Amino acid sequence: MFTDPKLQREFESVVVRRSLPAGTELMRTGDTITHIPIVQKGSLRILAQDAEGRERFLYHIMPGESCAMSLTCSGSKRTSSVMATVEEDAELLMVPARYMEEWMVYPEWRRFVNDTQAQRFGELLETIEVVAFQKLDEQLWNYLVKRVQATGNHVLKVTHQDIAQELNSPREVITRLLHQLQQVGRVTISRGSIEVHVSADWKPASEKGLKNAL
Repeated sequence: MFTDPKLQREFESVVVRRSLPAGTELMRTGDTITHIPIVQKGSLRILAQDAEGRERFLYHIMPGESCAMSLTCSGSKRTSSVMATVEEDAELLMVPARYMEEWMVYPEWRRFVNDTQAQRFGELLETIEVVAFQKLDEQLWNYLVKRVQATGNHVLKVTHQDIAQELNSPREVITRLLHQLQQVGRVTISRGSIEVHVSADWKPASEKGLKNAL
């Protein structure tokens, strides 16, 4: 994980290794952060949640990456501000939160934390841009593609209700949009799963009648 021998020794002496299947809820909004996850294999899906329980997909954490929210919240002694769910069967390296500050004396750890926060900040700006400026059909396609990229599998085991919840949209609207996407060859809908055809050219909402679904 690190090239600094002393940091690597300390890391190996305290890290907790966990293997979690897809769908496992690793963290909820308001949880006390006791460990910082670093993904070794698989991926995590990060979502925001408001006071009424409504969710919004933010980004994925891929191998070699960590959760900037966990790093930030643990450093400021705050509870988690996001939800974390295992997207694909994952191998995680769980670092006790108290070492987040202690290891700042190591340039390599400091660089890892800073790079993680910078990357996540960029992804959050992208999410804000998507929500603020893209139509819902474009948001839906962006969401599906990102989940395919995170899992490496074109077939997503997900329901229309799951998607609606994570995009904060009525299920009926998501169902209509998915059927419109199927009509233009973007997806194939099956019971409990959606196959995403990412190689086809994407058509915006103004074409193929997608706009009417909204």
